[in-house]
Amino acid sequence: MRRASKKVFQIANEAGRTLTEQDEVVDEFVSFYQRLLGGERRREYIDLRYLRPWAWHVVTPAECKALVQRPTREEVKDAFFDIAEDKAPGPDGYSSSFYMAAWPVIGDEVVKAIVEFFTTGRLLKQVNTTMLALIPKRLRLVLDAMISPSQNAFVPGRSIGDNILLAQEMFTGCAPIVWIPGHLYCWIEECVTTPMFSVCINGNPHDFFKGARGLRQGDPMSPFLFILVMEVLQLMMQQLIDQNKGFSYHWSCKELGLFQLSFADDLLLFCKADVASVQVLRHGLDEFANLSGLHANPHKSQLIISRSAQEEREHLIAALQFQEGHLPLRYLGLPILASRLSISDCHPLLLKVDSRIKGWDSIQLSFAGRLQLIKSMLMSLNVYWAMAFILPKGVIREVEKRMRNFLWKGNSTVGYPKVAWSSVCRLKRKGG
Repeated sequence: MRRASKKVFQIANEAGRTLTEQDEVVDEFVSFYQRLLGGERRREYIDLRYLRPWAWHVVTPAECKALVQRPTREEVKDAFFDIAEDKAPGPDGYSSSFYMAAWPVIGDEVVKAIVEFFTTGRLLKQVNTTMLALIPKRLRLVLDAMISPSQNAFVPGRSIGDNILLAQEMFTGCAPIVWIPGHLYCWIEECVTTPMFSVCINGNPHDFFKGARGLRQGDPMSPFLFILVMEVLQLMMQQLIDQNKGFSYHWSCKELGLFQLSFADDLLLFCKADVASVQVLRHGLDEFANLSGLHANPHKSQLIISRSAQEEREHLIAALQFQEGHLPLRYLGLPILASRLSISDCHPLLLKVDSRIKGWDSIQLSFAGRLQLIKSMLMSLNVYWAMAFILPKGVIREVEKRMRNFLWKGNSTVGYPKVAWSSVCRLKRKGG
């Protein structure tokens, strides 16, 4: 029953016609993703050297050498063995578990093929996954220096909490260019354009096709490539702001020179509530879209206007072309408020805890299993909110009540606590 509810029996194509025949549904899915991932898109090419004065970091000669040096046998082996064994096999039918099991036999040949890629730049589809594990390890060496502080996603040592706390502050009360070696550009392009894709419809894979562009879920290089592209947005915006005297920073951002916060594709832009400043941001988004193909979705984007600028409301909406939004704003899973956090503001947290527990109702769990879920899943939700807010005592009591009931009752309607909750929360070495 559950499997049947996840099947697709009909779909509307781009012309608006509803397709009900299974063959038509499959063809529509495959053709859509083939155009999306396998087709070339016309885009504007811009010489990024004009962004040189606004770039964050120069890659040193030593870093360049580290980025393009040939991998050792140990690096190649580690890259293969870092790939999860349960990853789906490629078009050749072999998963990473095969390479791990057969490494004593095929290891030398695999290493030879990988090293050849670093010399010729030509990549076999069968070893694409390995390249996608090796190259990110190289990029990780310079990523922290290359990415500006306004981006916190996927950069080692940076925290999602920094973005949330800064965003909360924004709404309260209302270097030379990065040049990396040309070899690395070619290697990355080869990795992006050589994979084969298959669309899985109703549990069955259909029609492999060659990829030409786009990032892949589960690809260890995709997050790094995405934040490098988003860094171009940062540079383009900074260049436009510096060259447009009519731009004014948000009053709480001026001292920091802050105009954006980015965590992957979650983007916040800040400016004074005047048309000239908003037009600069709109122009930057349009230029970036022409360059990268990444467009801000007008149906998922909002313009938050302070109460002191309501007389400019219509002009600001027309300039940015986004719908008007209101606080509290959901950002990275948490509410952004203009006032102190209340119990009602924490309702999404309680709903999230309830939904997690409800999802475990159909599973017969032991006491130890329930305890592990509380520690690893429910407590993580609580800690995530507490990272940004001082939670009201009433909310903490409600969360603990739900955890306590799940621990002792599980999916049963009867049961009673056998140990005081204060004892459960003690450290293990103290009898907890």
